[in-house]
Amino acid sequence: MSPPRTGSMALTGIGMVTSVGLGAYASCAALRAGLVRIRELDLPQGTEGLATRRPLVGSPIKGLTDGYFGLGRWARLAVDGLRDLLANARLETGQLAQAGLYLGLPPSASPERQQQLATRITQWLQVPGLMPRIHFYPRGHASAVHALGDALAQLRQGRLALAVVGGLDSLVEPETLTRLRGEGRLKTDEHPVGFVPGEASAFFLLETPLMARRRKAQVMAWLESSQLAREPVTADSGEPCDGQGLGQAITAAFETLEDRGAGTGLVINDLNGELYRAEEFSKAVPRVLRHLRGPWRHWHPADCIGDTGAASGALSVCMGARALIRGYAATNQVLTCASSEEGLRGAVCLRSADKEDEPS
Repeated sequence: MSPPRTGSMALTGIGMVTSVGLGAYASCAALRAGLVRIRELDLPQGTEGLATRRPLVGSPIKGLTDGYFGLGRWARLAVDGLRDLLANARLETGQLAQAGLYLGLPPSASPERQQQLATRITQWLQVPGLMPRIHFYPRGHASAVHALGDALAQLRQGRLALAVVGGLDSLVEPETLTRLRGEGRLKTDEHPVGFVPGEASAFFLLETPLMARRRKAQVMAWLESSQLAREPVTADSGEPCDGQGLGQAITAAFETLEDRGAGTGLVINDLNGELYRAEEFSKAVPRVLRHLRGPWRHWHPADCIGDTGAASGALSVCMGARALIRGYAATNQVLTCASSEEGLRGAVCLRSADKEDEPS
């Protein structure tokens, strides 16, 4: 395999916490095996409005987020995911202060909440000087792809040698469940085409090829392209979606590759059981994936861990990188894509890194 093309960045570490694993490697193994961790939700007093004929189900991270709510829950997800990344990438905690952190959040994250979260992450990780390097993107499912664009720009311009990109979210808290229940989006006996709420955090480390060589870091995958687009027909419009925005993001990501993405053999995205997302993807596929050389596989982790919201975009990238380096992707190219509720669409292309590509 040829060396990474100009502009490609080395993906050298992943970190995750999900309901099927308190680390990236355990989570990816469980998701590959199809382990499902969906259970009845323990709802606190005062949430009688969530009552249904049968208890609501979700995919909380038992043993990690129990007893945490709101900002504390987000901080717990962020810090444990970042610690897992540091361990897997063989980075010292203090090295984070030399990197940029680009993190996706749900749209409900106000500027005040973002500031508070940055403070807690800095305090809990005990990394002085980290706070001004944390950048948040409250854009939902595709927020990590938005964050990735800014991180890549900084890396390519030489302003950073290391960047952490990720996302976190929890859809199993009472306030969020009440909103989703009122919007008729949760999967229940009365509404079988809804989704199962989940929670997670996912992060991946990007380095310039030069920094990866200096650190003697193992390259899990080359991140070759990342593109954004907008979908004019959102779910709340009530109109049928033809996948225009998603198709534009995928096409733009493919156009920067030597083979225009024809060698892609695995697609990972955020389908969650909602009819809108299924229609969008199914209508985009015939236009943008028809040129693929061979059969391709399709993974959607929400089947196992529910919808993880703003964590889902980064989670797909982590899964793709792990599948490539472990060989079970059964392809050299992976496409991940994400669709935010408010119309943002994102696509990311990964390529495998063989031994010739690893720093010596």
